[in-house]
Amino acid sequence: MRALWSAGSALLFGACRPAPAAKPAPAAPAATQPSTSPRPPERPAVPPVTEYAGTTPKQIPRQALAYRDNFIRIWRFFFSLGETPTIGFSQVHQESRWDSTAHSAFASGLAQFTPATAADYSKLLPAEVRARCPSKAGCPTSPNWALNALALYDYNLRKQITWAETDDDHWRLALAAYNGGLGWLIKERVKANGSGRWVDIADHCMRKPEFCEENRSYPVVILEKWFPIYRRWLGL
Repeated sequence: MRALWSAGSALLFGACRPAPAAKPAPAAPAATQPSTSPRPPERPAVPPVTEYAGTTPKQIPRQALAYRDNFIRIWRFFFSLGETPTIGFSQVHQESRWDSTAHSAFASGLAQFTPATAADYSKLLPAEVRARCPSKAGCPTSPNWALNALALYDYNLRKQITWAETDDDHWRLALAAYNGGLGWLIKERVKANGSGRWVDIADHCMRKPEFCEENRSYPVVILEKWFPIYRRWLGL
C-alpha cells in the first residue's frame, strides 16, 4: 500500500488537523482623491456555501449525519486533501441514500459493492480497516468498511484514468467507471477514437441501451444534482 497509509492512518479514525492560525486583517488604506475612471459594476452577492449550517436539507437523509465526520477524514486520507469529499458524499447518496442495509440485484451496502469488487478490495484496504473485517469477501454492509472502500476505489480509478481531457472529464469518467466498469470504458474510448472527453466516450457506449442510459446519467446526477446540495451542507 502507499506510504501515506502508514504515515497518516490515524486520519481514518482520529481527529482532523487543527486549522491554521488566522492571518491579521490588513490595515485600512490611506485616504486618496476620488478616481475619475469609471468603476466596474458591482458583482451580485454570492450566497455562502454554509447556507444550511445547523440544519440538514430535506434531500439529505438523516443517516448521513452519523457518517459525516468520519467520511470526511477517510476521504482526505486517501486523496491527501487533493479532492473535495463532497463528491464522495454525493456518490454515496446516489448509491444507497445512506442506508447501510441497502441491497440491489448485484450489490449491497452504503457503496453498493458487488461481491467480486468487495473481495478484491478486502485485500487492498489499509491494515486498520482489514482488521475490523477479517472476511476475504469484504464487509460491504459495514459502514466504515464501505466508506473506506468507496474512497479507495475512486482514488484508484482516477489514478488509472490518466487520459482525461479536463478535471471535469476526469471525475465523470471515474464515476462512470465505478458504475459500469473501467474495462467497458476503455473499450468505448477506443471506439471514440481515443478521446479523453467523457461525452464522446458516453456517446459510443457498447452496452445494452438500458445500461448505457444508466451509466451516462450516473455522473450527471452525482455532480449536477447532489453535489451542489452536499457542498452547501458540508461547506467544503
